[in-house]
Amino acid sequence: MFGYATVELGDIAEIVRGERVTKKDLTDDAQYPVMSGGFNPLGYLDKYNREANTITVAQYGSAGYVNFVTEKFWANDVCYSIFPYGDINNKYLYYVLVNKQEYIYSLTTKAIPDHLPKDKLACVKIPLPPLKMQQEIVSILDKFSALVSDISTGLPAEIKLRQQQYEYYRDKLLSFKPISD
Repeated sequence: MFGYATVELGDIAEIVRGERVTKKDLTDDAQYPVMSGGFNPLGYLDKYNREANTITVAQYGSAGYVNFVTEKFWANDVCYSIFPYGDINNKYLYYVLVNKQEYIYSLTTKAIPDHLPKDKLACVKIPLPPLKMQQEIVSILDKFSALVSDISTGLPAEIKLRQQQYEYYRDKLLSFKPISD
């Protein structure tokens, strides 16, 4: 459909494993989240080893989980960080990896615990259109993400209002107050 190359992730990005911290190093009142092998921060530190807007992929734990961390953070040693080279839009690469999420999960070994070998992650095929097209794709997907987020945030409030409206009319319609002459 489009004229673009398909390349392997390892050819267009550096895959860097994080640095170990232990639970005793963590606190709840520090500034920087520690990303590890899960969906949420493991805890917090007063130092960071990754800049904001970094792609991460869990190596252990939720092995294969792709995330985009929008703040400075500490990447623990069970977390890969993906740093694209050259003319590759970082957010485009994130969206491609999320699109391949199930495939990336399938690359994990079934050892205890499950883990994602770096060499398997490096072989993931990435479609690579021109940078301008990558930027347009990111713009469109960011807008859809914002809409979905707005809907998800607004939906509970809308449901609550509809419930109140329902209860009001239910009570009015079923009150059966006597008619006075």
